[in-house]
Formats: sequence, C-alpha cells, structure tokens
Amino acid sequence: MDKQKVLTLIIAQLSADLDVCEQAVSIARDTAVHADCLGSSKYETMGLEASYLAQGQGKRLLEVERALAYFEQLSLPAPSPVIGLSSLVVLADEHHEQRYLWLAADAGGLKIDYADTPITIITVKSPLGSALVGKAAGDEFEICIAGKTRAYTVVSTC
Repeated sequence: MDKQKVLTLIIAQLSADLDVCEQAVSIARDTAVHADCLGSSKYETMGLEASYLAQGQGKRLLEVERALAYFEQLSLPAPSPVIGLSSLVVLADEHHEQRYLWLAADAGGLKIDYADTPITIITVKSPLGSALVGKAAGDEFEICIAGKTRAYTVVSTC
C-alpha cells in the first residue's frame, strides 16, 4: 500500500468531516437562540436542550480540527519493521480475518477505504493500539477487550 495515498485519503475524509461539523454547529447554534425555542416556563426546555447540542457539536468540531491539523503536519517516517506511530499494520485474528489499521495519535475510529480495502485509524491510547506498539511482523499476542480475550497475529507492517 502507498502510505502517502492513504494519508491523503485520511486528510480528505477529515476535511469532509470538518465541513459537516461546521454546518452542524451552525444549525445547533441557530436553533438554540431561535425565538421559537425560548420557553415561557421552566418546563419548556427546547432552547436549553439545543444549547447542549450546540456545545457537543462544538466539541466535536474542535476534535476534528485537531485531528486534521495532526495529519496535515504529519511527515511519514522511514519504513520500520517495528510498529509505532504512523505504522500501517495488517492484523489477522484467530479466524484468519485480516484488518488494516493505521496507528496514530489522533482520529481514532476514523475509517477510510483504500482500493476497496477498509483501513481503521486507531490511537496508541486504545487497548489494541497500545498492545501493537513495539510489535513486528510475525508477532502474536492476546488482548482482553470488553471482557473477551482475542488473539492476533501481525501479518505485516510498514
């Protein structure tokens, strides 16, 4: 896989997400201050609820802006056999199903498609991400996630 192309796809997805978040913040803010949402009693809480939504959308906008800034300034390191930040990893589970993962400092959970191959961004803060750091192709490990023990093999890394 061409990591530079994957990085370009990640940036494009985050840019699209940023546009959606900006629109959501604008709509939520407008709704929160709209005259029809201002209640005439303490039991009419639509304006308050809309302000909570606007606040949540604002936090999400900041998260996407931070993730986009991270990936835009990212310079890809030289290929290494040891998994670290910016590694593109292929994992196989105990059923031999493969997963493609990009280890990053931000944007955990983001999914992109590269040549019909789904790639998931995971962070080193996640249980799987922290378990991957320092591993290399051929390494096997087990991890307990949500009370279930899962076994993985690192198929390849770049």
